[in-house]
Amino acid sequence: MKVVRFTAMWCMSCLVMKRVWEKTLPADWEIVDYDYDDDQEQVEKYGVGKILPEVIIYSGEKEIKRIVGEHSKKEMINIVKEITG
Repeated sequence: MKVVRFTAMWCMSCLVMKRVWEKTLPADWEIVDYDYDDDQEQVEKYGVGKILPEVIIYSGEKEIKRIVGEHSKKEMINIVKEITG
């Protein structure tokens, strides 16, 4: 799996979610981080909205899940379980 994460330095929810992601995303998943303010080309490419953080999960080249906003550790665990079966 590939995880593309969009965050911003000013985003408090992004800081919270970084800790949650560290605890819930499998270690073998590829993670790519972009800053919403500094990587506008990528923001447009991926169609990222104005609510942060935004995470897009891919299986191969196919987008399988888009997660927008702050979620609890339990919610993220359930999302990972849903994806991995």
